[in-house]
Amino acid sequence: ESMRESSVSLKSVRFFCRDIKPKDSSCGSITQRQEIVSGFIQERMNGLTVMIIGAGGMGGEIGEGLIRKGVGCLKIFDGDSVELSNLTRQKFFEEDLYKNKAISLGKNLSKQAIRKSEIIAHPMMFQKAVEEGIDTTCDIAICVPDNDLTRIFTAKYFYQKLPIIFVGLDREVSTGYIFIQVPKEACFGCAMPHALNRKREPCPNSPAIIDMVKIIAGNVLFAIDSTIMERKRNWNYRQIFIAGFAPEIAKDVERKKDCLLCKGKNI
Repeated sequence: ESMRESSVSLKSVRFFCRDIKPKDSSCGSITQRQEIVSGFIQERMNGLTVMIIGAGGMGGEIGEGLIRKGVGCLKIFDGDSVELSNLTRQKFFEEDLYKNKAISLGKNLSKQAIRKSEIIAHPMMFQKAVEEGIDTTCDIAICVPDNDLTRIFTAKYFYQKLPIIFVGLDREVSTGYIFIQVPKEACFGCAMPHALNRKREPCPNSPAIIDMVKIIAGNVLFAIDSTIMERKRNWNYRQIFIAGFAPEIAKDVERKKDCLLCKGKNI
């Protein structure tokens, strides 16, 4: 068995993954190729706890990358169920249809693990988890839902605590952004001030395709490494235009003195 489901409750399902052992000493470590990447620290990845808020296409791609890198613990939050149209780009299969996304993703990712990672799936939205006192301890969080209310909530919740990476795509999936919020530096509101008033919510049946998800997710995986480890990076905001009609943006957003969000104001 590639995984073992050890405990189930209404609030969480835990999956304990197994180590993949080499057949003999000549095979070397399973992580040896990534261990020689400049600035990557495998020991740090082994002990890392990452929270993913949202188990859809982006959350699944990021989760797979972390599991294959050997992350210590992955916490997943999502209260939605798997729909038929999700199967074109999300880490689900026919047998997952109409089941909870967080639990289904946790199960599927556990089969791709390379070491003794732990996956904790919470079948609820992150706001509800906070209300119910669920353990939200982690080293870094990733916020992927296309929902400004969730982004604002998580930006305020984590601002004084730990780094959080925000991810977004436009309605036509032709461009996407990554923003890294670090405690006491520029917050989500500093980078995306229009979102504080717009408060966009998910739009049913909006365009979605797997290619842009993979491009942005790869950049998020690098952003995690460069935030937690020593991989070099000179931006906290990056925007990618897949068609090339506009130049890519990579810049360092500075904290705005008049930003209501990082001042802790009600928005």
